[in-house]
Parts: sequence; C-alpha cells; structure tokens
Amino acid sequence: MKLFYNTFYIAVCLFLFVPLFVQAQQAEAKKPLIAVMVCQEGDENIYDAYNNMPKSMQELGEANNWEIAVLKSGKFADFTGLEILERTDVLVVYVRRIGLPKEQMDMLKKYVKEAGKGLVAVRTACHGFAPKNLPENCADWQEFDNEVLGGSYSGHGQNGIGSEVWNVKEKEKTPILKDVKPSVWHSSSSVYYNTPVAEDAEIFQYAGSTEKGKMPLTWTRMYGKTKVAYTALGHVDDFQHPAFRTLMQNLVRWAAEK
Repeated sequence: MKLFYNTFYIAVCLFLFVPLFVQAQQAEAKKPLIAVMVCQEGDENIYDAYNNMPKSMQELGEANNWEIAVLKSGKFADFTGLEILERTDVLVVYVRRIGLPKEQMDMLKKYVKEAGKGLVAVRTACHGFAPKNLPENCADWQEFDNEVLGGSYSGHGQNGIGSEVWNVKEKEKTPILKDVKPSVWHSSSSVYYNTPVAEDAEIFQYAGSTEKGKMPLTWTRMYGKTKVAYTALGHVDDFQHPAFRTLMQNLVRWAAEK
C-alpha cells in the first residue's frame, strides 16, 4: 500500500509540474527577436546611430532577455540578411534618407504592412526612406512618415541649442513612460517639426525650444495590425541619458506585446 501511495504521489507531481517546466522552457526558447536596422550616414555622421543604436540595444537585450539581430549597411543601403524580418517580433529603425534595393524594400513593406508585429522608429527614421537622390534599381518610401508613423516631418530647429523634453503628466503611469525619469530634462536633440500628427496617435512626450514652441516628440499608434512607436529623440548624447534608455526599453516592450 505504501508503494502505491508513493507511486501515486510521484505521478501527481509529474502531472502538475512537468507541464510547467515545459512551458518555462518554451518561454525561454521564444524570447522576442528584436531586429535593429541602422545605416552609415556617409559624410554627415551626425548621430552615429550606426554604432550607438546597436550597442544600446545589445545592452537592453541582455537586461530584458531579448534576442538582438543587428542589420547594418554602408551608406549605399544594401542590407544583407533582411530575410530575418520573417521571424522578427520588433523592428527598430534608425536610418536617414536612404533607398533600398527594390527586393529589400518589398521585404520591409511586407513586414510593416502584413506581419502584424512591432515597429519602433527613432529620430531620422521619419525621413529614413526619403532620399534626395535615389540610386538606380532602388526604391524609396516617401510616405513612410505620414502613412506609417503618423507624422509630418518638415524640418528641425537649431542643432546647437537642443530642446526641453517633458512627459505628458497624465500618462506617466503608463507602460510607455514607466520609470522614464526625470520627467523634464534637456536633450541635445534639436526640435523636430512634425505637426500635425495622426488623429489616432497617442502622444506621451513633447519637446520645445524658443523657436516654435512645443512639438510632439514621442507617440504610439496602430498601422493596420502593426504596433508603431516613434520618438524624435536620438542625439548622440541621448544614448547616455537614463530617460532615453528607459524610454527605448519601454517602447520595444510595448511593441513586442501580442
């Protein structure tokens, strides 16, 4: 009889705990894949996103158990390995005025328009695919800002004076602004003129200077089934600021949620 109860006890334990162990293993195996798309800026390497963004995202990946895949290109914007978008959970884009080979632009558009995953666009991404001179056999995406991000970039303020950044007070307890402190700080990023933003955009931060008053700085929206987040922060100095690093972490987390 004792052997029966011991066997029964072991069977119950296996029934209860083995599935939990398997689920934990599966959760570990399915950690979010974050693809980071950056490009050299040629002679105008203003923000050094080519180096700063991958380094920052690798650090956040280690802290959050994310898998990070860095997609880098030279100034002619030819990305190898873009096929990884087929299994990417969140695409982080920090590029400036580039065109892509047509087949690569098709991959990017398929991800943004059909995958139903996450997109986080940083700083110059609002005019990331609007080159002034389009190379032969390449495609642009002039409507990316207005159509996908929900912005209307028209220029920026003086680079030398930076901008004041502040959180929308009523939204400081949201997942986007969680632990983003201080709630008011000075960034070296010049103000981006991007009004109006889409009616469905939810604004979380503003930036302002003496030039044109306050401007929307950070917002989220839905583009079809795709979760879209954008911030105009991203100056080289911002990568060292705790508020920006925490904000990027929160935006990626939000975009990765199903």
